[in-house]
Amino acid sequence: MSSQSHQRRPRAAFTLVELLVVIGIIAVLIAILLPALGRARTQAKTVQCLSNLKQFGMAWNMYLNDSKGHLPHHIWRIAVTDQAADMSWVGHWTGVLGQYRVQPGQMLCPETDAVEFNVKGSSGGNSGFGLAHQAWSGQYQSESVGVLHRAPAAFVNNTNTPMKGGFKIGSYGINRNVNYADARGKPPSSPTANYNQAFGPNITALRPSQDVPVFFDSVWVDGNAFPNGTEQSQASVPPNLSGQPASTVANNNDHWRFLIARHGRAINVCFADGHAATVQLPDTFMLRWSPYWVPYKLTNLPLK
Repeated sequence: MSSQSHQRRPRAAFTLVELLVVIGIIAVLIAILLPALGRARTQAKTVQCLSNLKQFGMAWNMYLNDSKGHLPHHIWRIAVTDQAADMSWVGHWTGVLGQYRVQPGQMLCPETDAVEFNVKGSSGGNSGFGLAHQAWSGQYQSESVGVLHRAPAAFVNNTNTPMKGGFKIGSYGINRNVNYADARGKPPSSPTANYNQAFGPNITALRPSQDVPVFFDSVWVDGNAFPNGTEQSQASVPPNLSGQPASTVANNNDHWRFLIARHGRAINVCFADGHAATVQLPDTFMLRWSPYWVPYKLTNLPLK
């Protein structure tokens, strides 16, 4: 037997048809995997946002323990002095959480960009508001010494220490109805007038605590003017869920600040008992935003 008989025959190269079949299979696999990867990435951001709000809940409970159950005061307009400015920085709810180990970076939802969209004088609305996927900014707070900035508001202060020229940014808001109030007042004349209703002076007024939202995904730092409405006559909703309409409406439509498509058609919420959960937008009105709230499911939301 000759040596040539032991030599292997060279393997034939891929034909053009075979190559196209392989490319087609790869393309199909990519088309199948990409949406799944996108959903996994979105879910991871939602989980991180929930982690932020769980930290808020821990800080909230630590504060209440130290204050013997007294709810925090609302701070907004203050005297124009350096001392007052420093006190407001740490006394506002964003600063109070900072005193209980909430880091400035946790004020940003992973679904939001830190660069604000609504600079002063633009969009025909209130300045400093964010979007579903962009942070709000304290740079344009109108008060000369604001709780969200230390004049002249020139840079983002990513610390819990007040610094001249620094301002805060964030992705979350507080339900101001949970701030301290001597009395919650009389029931409103109708559900459509059911807003600006504080619960009371201490944590015992927030009942049931697992249903009272305290912190939540928002395009502004707070809200308390939440018109309730009824299942038959529902509160007005924004024309879209981008968050932009919230900066253009009067203050009696603060619910537009959380009716945003940040986590799909949902937001994350931290409740008065300290737990955090993802709440679908139609279910946000099932929560107890004020003492006399009438719960119902929103059915008039825009598609996107």
